[in-house]
Amino acid sequence: MIAAIARAARWDYLSESPFFFSYLIYLLMTGAALLLILAFFPAYYSTLFWIRFFTLVTAEFALLLEIGDHIFRDYPAIRQLGRILTYGIGIGFSIVYIFPPLLGSHPTDVMILGLIKRSALTKGVILLCLLGAARRYKVPLDRATSGIALGLAVYLAIFTANFALTEHFGKVVYTTSFPIVGDFTQTLTVLIWTVSLWNYRPALAGPPKFRDGRPLGDLGLRLERFNTTLTGLFRR
Repeated sequence: MIAAIARAARWDYLSESPFFFSYLIYLLMTGAALLLILAFFPAYYSTLFWIRFFTLVTAEFALLLEIGDHIFRDYPAIRQLGRILTYGIGIGFSIVYIFPPLLGSHPTDVMILGLIKRSALTKGVILLCLLGAARRYKVPLDRATSGIALGLAVYLAIFTANFALTEHFGKVVYTTSFPIVGDFTQTLTVLIWTVSLWNYRPALAGPPKFRDGRPLGDLGLRLERFNTTLTGLFRR
């Protein structure tokens, strides 16, 4: 991963995905710092681990915004579609799904596990909607964007399953497996991102076409109308 970041810096690709690379650098640096803290200051490890964990969980919503911007940035008619989907789904799910269970009377650890699991499911829905919209309008994805989305999808899927199993079996039963699965998930995600970024090349903008190569004709007009409708609904 460090080599992939260095290659991106060398070829001036860091500016293509500034938040993603900042996320990676933070992930690697804080991970290394936690290992040192565990070795020399174990009393502080638990607190700092959870601070880092919740920071990463929150930052993943911003990462989804950047993915959406990358997908639709070359198409003026739907350039804001990624942000509309991310904000709309994120706010909507927060109101009706993520936060309401916190109003009940539950043990603190159960509430935290449920909150993290529901936020991960929300991110998964956002990512699926972004990719579904890209497929609907036949928007081409470059290798880097596809790899980032794939890595995040794998991470969210295993991450959600890990917390669901913890809720089902309880901390005592699952305490051994939970950190192992968590470390495996992060390792696999970083590996996917490294492979996708190794020969990173920005996608060349071009008009979408049918599968047989024919141009879509009035697609731009239809997309403009769709974007206007969505913007109007979002503002209401």
